[in-house]
Amino acid sequence: MSRLGSWLVLSFRLHRWEVLASLVGTAVLAAVMLWLASQLRFLAASEPGCPDPASYVGGGCEQFAQRFSNLGDWGRQLLLVSWGTPFGMGLVLGVPLVSREVEHRTAGIAWTLSRSRGWWLARRVAFLALVLIVLLAALATVSEILAAAVLPTLQLDSDFTWHGRRGWLIVARGLAALGIGVLIGAIVGRLLPAMLTAAFVSVLVFVGFSLGMDRWLEADAVLVPAMNGNAASEVGELSLGWRIELLNGQVITPDELYGRDGNVNVNEDMDGRLYNSPDGTLRPENIIGWSRELLVPGRLYRQVVLRESAVATGLGLLLLLGAAGVVARRRPT
Repeated sequence: MSRLGSWLVLSFRLHRWEVLASLVGTAVLAAVMLWLASQLRFLAASEPGCPDPASYVGGGCEQFAQRFSNLGDWGRQLLLVSWGTPFGMGLVLGVPLVSREVEHRTAGIAWTLSRSRGWWLARRVAFLALVLIVLLAALATVSEILAAAVLPTLQLDSDFTWHGRRGWLIVARGLAALGIGVLIGAIVGRLLPAMLTAAFVSVLVFVGFSLGMDRWLEADAVLVPAMNGNAASEVGELSLGWRIELLNGQVITPDELYGRDGNVNVNEDMDGRLYNSPDGTLRPENIIGWSRELLVPGRLYRQVVLRESAVATGLGLLLLLGAAGVVARRRPT
């Protein structure tokens, strides 16, 4: 226990500013979210029949709806902040770990006094990962509480509403961002350039991550009619975008259709039929298919969150292994 306590104290002293900044930021955000959730729940309890949106118009709940909507808008903004928090926290904790030691020319001393460079890095990363998991787990819990208060009539455990802004995926994305920060910091070796580079790289990585997960989810998605550009989905399903079902049964994206024929001019009637009509006339002989939307059912929400969390955590571990390789080969200065 004494060795564990010494490790925690020493690790905190080495990273106190990053840890304190993350702690204060998370505490303030969580406190505001909890306060807002309490206000929403108090308002809903004061008018038991009004939280259902069906009662907003003509049900004597117009004043309640206005107040609840105003508070709900603030809740949506806070949930957007919770979406970005794991990226920011992962970089703030991860980038300085190696880059600051190299920039201040203290890496050589630290690596010499340690059992090995890998052991030195593992101890530092373990502490920062522990801090990140604890703080983001608290934020993930609070985000679920706020989401449930803003949307009291939905079953959010089987609903993709605000996917990525709430729940345990926040923690997994933070671990991936931590891996990016440590790796870029080890490569660049200077704090400010490493932070800017890591921010840019994290955008690229997570855009690619999102696109890759969407392609994976296509195997679980179903096609439903989407008429006049409006989704025919029910609340809770995750939309993967608009598709075109051709007369031969093949399903393609609009980009694929235009890639085949750059002169095609697609028009849609009220029943979702698509026509190639350059003159704007919808003739039966010009039908090319039907408008569809690709949806992931809400009942798969937990499965999808678990899958994405596992991939994001695995990505973070791979990046940290890459950082260990860089540290093992890097010159101290």
